[in-house]
Amino acid sequence: MMDHGMPSRFGSDGAPPEELFQRIRRAVAATPAARTTTRLRIMMATAVVPVLTAAILLGASHIVYHRPALRIHDGTPVTVHLLVVLLLIVGLTLSATLIALGRGERGLGAGVIALSLVAGLVTPVYAVLTLANPLEVSHAAAASLANLSPWGLRCLTVSAAVGLLVLFTFTAALRRSAPVASRLRGAAVGAAAGAWAGLSVFVFCPAIEVRHLLVGHVLPIAVFTLIGLVGIPRALRP
Repeated sequence: MMDHGMPSRFGSDGAPPEELFQRIRRAVAATPAARTTTRLRIMMATAVVPVLTAAILLGASHIVYHRPALRIHDGTPVTVHLLVVLLLIVGLTLSATLIALGRGERGLGAGVIALSLVAGLVTPVYAVLTLANPLEVSHAAAASLANLSPWGLRCLTVSAAVGLLVLFTFTAALRRSAPVASRLRGAAVGAAAGAWAGLSVFVFCPAIEVRHLLVGHVLPIAVFTLIGLVGIPRALRP
């Protein structure tokens, strides 16, 4: 039985000082109210990112090839293998995006396990999909591969442009909305941005050389994951 005459060891000996309340009031008053809700910003980000990614791809194609020379337009055979890999990469990108931007039941975002899986698995899964069994290319595409940098510098540029744009957009959408696990959320956001970059160069570039794919296609995903882990948690915290 509880002894009502004895104070609980879990209770406070006194009320919080008035100075604490004053500091809280000043902090609340100094914090500007958001003009848009987080949910609306996330919806806008998910609508804008595909459009901007497509615009970058078309612009890069016209600059490099002077025509829309995406993989599906360069004569590469549209095989079942190509479609399956493309659908898997699209699924990987959308899954990473939904988990990274998800608000969860209580508005705190996805759980630690889901965020950790996105941060840790997007890069290796993409690498397996693109490196394990390189796709066939047409004779015209094969002839053009000789003009590609063995280090994938052109694809690295496209990846950087898409990834930075997506990272900035997703960070703005989640600004001050991740009170817990902000580092993991940042890493997941970075991985999602990297997935969009990887999807863009998969559609853009027909290269099959391992060194090119590692540097121009896979490496940016890992880099954006690291940037998200280190660089954006501060922007995500309330």
